[in-house]
Amino acid sequence: MPRQSYSRANQDEFGPVYWVLLICIIIALALMFSQREEARLRQAVQVKTDSIVSPLITVVTQPVRGVEDFFASISDRQRAFEENVVLRAELQQLRDEQGELALLEEKIERYEAILGAKPDTDRAISDINGPFVRALLINAGRKDGIKKGQAVISTDGIVGHVILAGEKASRVLRLDDLNSRIPVKSMRSDAVAILAGDNTLHPRLMFMEIGKDWQVGDKVVTSGDEGQLPRGLLVGEVIESPDGELRVEVAGLQKPLDWIWVALFEPISLPEEGAEEEKLESGEVVSNDVEALQ
Repeated sequence: MPRQSYSRANQDEFGPVYWVLLICIIIALALMFSQREEARLRQAVQVKTDSIVSPLITVVTQPVRGVEDFFASISDRQRAFEENVVLRAELQQLRDEQGELALLEEKIERYEAILGAKPDTDRAISDINGPFVRALLINAGRKDGIKKGQAVISTDGIVGHVILAGEKASRVLRLDDLNSRIPVKSMRSDAVAILAGDNTLHPRLMFMEIGKDWQVGDKVVTSGDEGQLPRGLLVGEVIESPDGELRVEVAGLQKPLDWIWVALFEPISLPEEGAEEEKLESGEVVSNDVEALQ
């Protein structure tokens, strides 16, 4: 009996709370469903709006894009015009340089023909196993027209002469070798002497004519007196050694030798004594002179 009275009392006390809680639950469920419907409605409205506004935006922005493309095309054309001007100037410069190169090539061919040099300049290699102390090997020989006695030249002057010509290679005796002897002269006074190598870079001047003028600083060239070397090839400059002896600083030997060329000079051949005597005895030479006078 007391238990039933307690239950009724509790129900009477918490009855309103149950109703309030139930109402709150109902309201919450209603809000949830209403928000879902609102979200669906908002999404549907947004899709409908986008479908309507998107074509309008396209139509409105099309002229703007056309104007932008127009100005962009003008800028591109201006840039292309400027680049075209630059390219035309570079093309004209290249044409001018091509013309200058053609003239230089023609000059080089003429110089090669005058000097008798090959288009592929001879390569000089040190000869350390040869019989001479200071000699060179070059990769050219008789097949290239090289003969014994011809001068070998660098860009600075004569460096020696050919002493042995093979089929495809030749040996060159340098001016500073102990066995080298060539006739030279002073460009200033025309005084002649013999340039004698002594295995130094400054060969000696020997057999100078008495009374002839030699001075320090004179430019020395080949005299061509022996008929083996061309006349006037630059040899070097006269210097004075510490002991007062006149020597020559060979211009072509002051730098490492790499590329050189051979002057295809035909040495003067000595007359054959037997043939000349026969001509004199037969009177052939005299008759030729008479015909020449007539």
